[in-house]
Amino acid sequence: MTDPIVRTERRSLVRQRTLLRGRICYGPSHVMSVDCGIRNLTTRGAMLRVPAEQALPPNFALLHISDAVAFDARLTWRRGEMLGVRFEGNHDLRGPVDEPFRALRAIWVALASA
Repeated sequence: MTDPIVRTERRSLVRQRTLLRGRICYGPSHVMSVDCGIRNLTTRGAMLRVPAEQALPPNFALLHISDAVAFDARLTWRRGEMLGVRFEGNHDLRGPVDEPFRALRAIWVALASA
């Protein structure tokens, strides 16, 4: 009989499991986007689910639709349809935003009202 595998949590923050809808946006003025599932989340990063064949750049914006937040995300790992990102900043989309984030706000408004 073998000993059971014990997994040790190495993250400094435990991620909260979620089943949230998100959108990955990238390219000039965020014109390219893909829907994603936000599977777990902390203030520092998240695990996302996207189609395995979907190519992504190393940096992109992640829209957390229900919280009206756009995260500056950096891809840190990928295995099939699951990927991990680290957040390098965030932007509240509920009020006025600076020029670089107006396209993201417009996308959020369209998704939030759907």
